[in-house]
Amino acid sequence: MIQAVLRLVPPPDKRNETLRVLCGLACPTETSKGCRFCRVLSDENDDESIIYWAHWETRTDLENHFRSERFHRLLPYIEMSLEPPQVEICNLEVIGELDVIVSAIAPKQT
Repeated sequence: MIQAVLRLVPPPDKRNETLRVLCGLACPTETSKGCRFCRVLSDENDDESIIYWAHWETRTDLENHFRSERFHRLLPYIEMSLEPPQVEICNLEVIGELDVIVSAIAPKQT
């Protein structure tokens, strides 16, 4: 699985517009081949930045997304970021699910 995270700091007068555009593209992106989810996040402790976060099945799926018309609509908003956009793309390895939480909090038997 591939994780892609983009952090932007839009100009204050473009923040709501940027959020609307990103949110409007997140749902259609989730229906793209290979997209597991796509979210737009705003942190209450950092009211300036916006995070665009997605998980993809393969790198090819992510690269196809980058080449899509949908992603190209984001480019002007990426370019207007007041700080250099932060981009992190990484491979993720799933090491467990709910069982990891249960085993971590379960009382140890002696």
